[in-house]
Amino acid sequence: MSELAPVSVRERVVALDVLRGFALCGVLIVNVFWIFGGRAWGPPAKEAVVDRAAAWFVVLFVESKAQTMLTFLFGFGFAAQLLRAQQRHEPVMGMYLRRLAVLLAIGALHVIVLWWGDVTWTYAIAGLGLLVFQRASNRTRLVCAGILIFVPFLLGLIPVLGEALGGVFLEPGQVGVELQRFAAATRSASFTGMMPAHLRIALVWEAPIWFWYSAWLIGRFLVGYVAGTQRWFDREGAGRLALFRKLLWYGLAVGAASSAMTAAMQLGAFEDYELTTAARIAIGALQQAGLLGLAAAYMAIVVLLIQRPAWRRVLQLVAPAGRMPLTTYIAQSVICTFVFYGWGLGWAGRLGAAACLGLALAIFALQVVTCHLWLRWFRVGPLEWVWRRLVYLRPLAMRVARPAP
Repeated sequence: MSELAPVSVRERVVALDVLRGFALCGVLIVNVFWIFGGRAWGPPAKEAVVDRAAAWFVVLFVESKAQTMLTFLFGFGFAAQLLRAQQRHEPVMGMYLRRLAVLLAIGALHVIVLWWGDVTWTYAIAGLGLLVFQRASNRTRLVCAGILIFVPFLLGLIPVLGEALGGVFLEPGQVGVELQRFAAATRSASFTGMMPAHLRIALVWEAPIWFWYSAWLIGRFLVGYVAGTQRWFDREGAGRLALFRKLLWYGLAVGAASSAMTAAMQLGAFEDYELTTAARIAIGALQQAGLLGLAAAYMAIVVLLIQRPAWRRVLQLVAPAGRMPLTTYIAQSVICTFVFYGWGLGWAGRLGAAACLGLALAIFALQVVTCHLWLRWFRVGPLEWVWRRLVYLRPLAMRVARPAP
């Protein structure tokens, strides 16, 4: 039996690293726009045209699409682990559970020490749900994925049911109060003083969505799981180009319909009408389908372009950030809390949408350069090394082997 070990550099799929990189860039844009920048605590009273254009771009083309891509890639990674273990006759269950346990610990530390909006701890918990489907057929996985993605979320749109489930842990209106309290804390608290505030707001944020969010994650994980078992990205997806072309056009069609509906709602097209519950459910279903559609289209664009040498060279510039995603993700929190919190520069609420978008892109560009430099000398990112060291329970080489002079 071969020794259980992480994937080597030679085994890596460049398209997946590029997709992770772009997804992390999208997550950073949304976090800076909504949370770090302060828009989640209350929209600005007046914005310039360029700010409104930037806000429209984020809402229509980035928000939740990047997270959908990340959840897909998480499920894909689980499938890849299983396939590698089966090929090499390796035990996988203990390793996978350790992987989730370490990720949960890292996420919990991230929440308390740095930033409450961390998603890795929720991914670790929801990742346990994939074990239920380890022996299921792909048809069963896809059916269950559709149920988990749509049904709990849409049930929450039924007023009586949504209020009852969302109010299990919090009183009505308490979320808004807690958000304003946290916004005040970001302006005045010290670094250490933010720690209890982070933990509190993380729990408050999850309380109203507990009944659908984990199911929503598992459903998206399952879509990636099926893609992994069917080896969509073998040879950079070259064997599945017809599939990716279909994903591109169908995804764009559904995404365009969903974006049009979102735009109409943002412009107040339904303000003079009292939407029925059935109409709200139909709109919610279209919006959820649109998230999946645009995320699929974005992935298809990357795979189709990476088949062309010139585009491959361009896209590979982003790949190092995707090779060290955990380090990239948590480094974003380090940078953004310093820029926006009161213990740092205190810019929260002072930047318009366009400035937030530009700042996010600048931060990510800096991260890409840093990742390139780091990977010239080291095999993996620092947090990836810690994660793997705790998962595989043995020493792992960190530095890149250099030929002898």
